[in-house]
Amino acid sequence: MEIIDIPTEQTTAVTDLILAFVSAYVMYALWGFTKKESLKAWIWISAFACMGLAGLLGSVAHGFQMSATANRLWWMPLNLSLGLAVSLFAVGVIHDLLGSTQARRILPILVALGIVFFLVTVLVPGSFLLFIAYDALALLFALGAYTYLAIKRKFPGALFMAAGILTSIIAAAIQATVAVSFVLVWEFDHNGVFHLVQVLGLLLLLFGLKRGFTAQLAEPGI
Repeated sequence: MEIIDIPTEQTTAVTDLILAFVSAYVMYALWGFTKKESLKAWIWISAFACMGLAGLLGSVAHGFQMSATANRLWWMPLNLSLGLAVSLFAVGVIHDLLGSTQARRILPILVALGIVFFLVTVLVPGSFLLFIAYDALALLFALGAYTYLAIKRKFPGALFMAAGILTSIIAAAIQATVAVSFVLVWEFDHNGVFHLVQVLGLLLLLFGLKRGFTAQLAEPGI
C-alpha cells in the first residue's frame, strides 16, 4: 500500500498513531494496580487497549491508499474496538459510582451492547450516527457521575476524571464540526484536531485514575 497523498489525511493518521501510543502509556501506568485492584484496573486497561487498537487501525485507514471496499473492511474492526472501548469505559464509571458488584453484573451486558452497536453499523448503512449517540450518552453519564463524586468528595481524582471526560466531549464536538482546521507546519482538519484534544483527555483520565487507585490502596484493610 502507498501512503495517501492528502495532507489532512496524513496528519489524521499520525495523530491517530499518537493517540494509540498515549493509550499504551496509560495502560502501562495502570499496570501496577492490577494486583490489588484487579477488576477495576483490568476494566480500565481493557478500555484503553481498545482505544489504542482503534488508533492503530485508524492510522492505517487514514494513512494509506486503498480501495473503498478495503477501507470499509478495515473500518469494521476499528468500529468494534470503539464500541468495546465505550462499553468498558462505562463499566469503569459504574465501578467508581456503585462498586465492584454492580460493575461485575453490568460488564457482560455493556460488552454485548457494544458488539450490538458494531453489528448495526455493519448491517445498516449510514447508522454510525447511532453509535455516536451511544458514545455521547456514555460520556454525559460519566461526566454526571464524576461531577457528583467530586462534589460529594467520595472519589479522589474525580475532578480530574470529570475534566478528562469534558475534554473528550469537546473533542467529539470538534470532530463533528467539519469546518474546524488549522495549519501549524502541517495541515490539520477536524479529525486531526479531535485526536490532539483527545490525547489531553486521556492524560487527565490517567491522573484521575492514579489518584483514585492510590487513595483506595492507602485505605485500611486494602
